[in-house]
Amino acid sequence: MDLTWTDRQDELRRRFTVFGRERVAPDSARRDREESFDRGLWQELADAGFWAVNVPKRYGGDGGDLWDHVAAFEGLARGADDCGFVLTAAAHAGLQQLLLRYGTEEQKETLLPGLVSGAIGATAATEAAGGSHVSAVTTTARPAPGGGFSLSGGKSHITNAPVADLMMIVGRVAGIGPRDITLFLVEKGGRGVEQGEQESLLGLRTSPLGPIGLDDVEVPPERVLGQVGGGLDVLYWCLAFDRMIYGVIVSAHLEALLPTAIDRITTRRAFGSPIGEHQYIQDKVVDMQVTVAASRALSYSTVDALLHPDDTHRASLLASCVKLLSAEGLVRAGLELVQLFGHAGFESGSGIERHLRDAVAFRIAGGTNEMQKKNIFNQVLRAHRRDLDQ
Repeated sequence: MDLTWTDRQDELRRRFTVFGRERVAPDSARRDREESFDRGLWQELADAGFWAVNVPKRYGGDGGDLWDHVAAFEGLARGADDCGFVLTAAAHAGLQQLLLRYGTEEQKETLLPGLVSGAIGATAATEAAGGSHVSAVTTTARPAPGGGFSLSGGKSHITNAPVADLMMIVGRVAGIGPRDITLFLVEKGGRGVEQGEQESLLGLRTSPLGPIGLDDVEVPPERVLGQVGGGLDVLYWCLAFDRMIYGVIVSAHLEALLPTAIDRITTRRAFGSPIGEHQYIQDKVVDMQVTVAASRALSYSTVDALLHPDDTHRASLLASCVKLLSAEGLVRAGLELVQLFGHAGFESGSGIERHLRDAVAFRIAGGTNEMQKKNIFNQVLRAHRRDLDQ
C-alpha cells in the first residue's frame, strides 16, 4: 500500500525518536543489568503526550487517529534502544486501544484519562497450562448475587502484571453455553487481586513480566468489556493489533541498529581490507534491511485492515504474517550482529549481546511463531474454501 505521512505524523515520529534517544536509551544498559522497570521514565513518556496521541479530547487526549499512534510508536522504538521498555508500552497500548474500540462511554470516561496520564495497563490472557491457546483459559467468572461476577483463576507471564493499575482479564462465564469467553476490567488493589513479582528473564529484562492471581474478585457488570460471551471476537482484534505493533517495533529498532552494523564492517579490517568488502558480510546487512522494509510494509497493511471492521480475517492473517516475519528477522539480525563483532559482541555488557537476548523473546511473546504459522495456514485454508463455495 502507498502511505504518505502527514506533517503531524512526521512531527510525532521525530519527537518521540528524540525522546527515546535522550530519555530512554542512555540508561537502558543499567536497567537491563538490574532487571528494572523505570516508573519515573514511564511517567515522563505520559507527560510528553505519548498516550494522548489518538485518544479523543473529551477523554484527555489529543484527538488523533490510529496512524498517529503508529507514527509515535515508530519514533519511540527507533530512539529507545530498549525493546523491553517499548514492549511494556505495546502491552499498555493494547488495553488502551480495546477501550477506545469496544469500551462503553462510562468505561472510557472513567478509565481512559488515567491511562493517558501515567497509569499502566495490561491485557491478561495467558495461563500456565494454555500458553498461546487463548480459547483454552480456565479463569472462571460466576454470576454474583445482585449482579456482576465473582472472578477466580490465575494468569502467567503477563507483561506489566507486577506494576499494572488496570488489567483486562480473559475469563469464562460459567453456565452460559459454549460462547462463554468474556473480558473483565480489574483494577489494582481490589480484594482478591494479587500481582506477582517481576520474573527474571533472559531478555526484555526492563519489562515487568509476572503472574496475576484472582480469588473471588468482585467485578461489577459495568466492568465487562464488550458483551458477555463475546470476548473472543474482541480479543482477536487485540491480538492482531499487538502483532502489528511488534512489526512496527522491529522495523524501527532494527533500522536504528543498521548504522552500528555499517560502522563495524567499514572500520573493522581483516586480511588487508574492511570486512564489509566481503560478500558473506554484506549479506548480513542486506538481510537486516530486508527485514526492516518487509516488517514495516506488512505492519502498515495490517493497520489498514484493522481500521475496516469487516476485514477481521485479513487483519488476523496480515498480523500473523508480520509477527512471524519480524520475529524471525530480528533473531537473525541479533545473531549476525554478534557475529560481526566476534568475541567483543559475545561479551556480557558489550551492548551487542543484549539485542540478541531481547530478540529471542519476539519468537514467543504475542503468540509463538508456531502459532502464527498455524493461524496463517488456517486463514489461507478458510479463504480457499470460501472461494470454492462462491
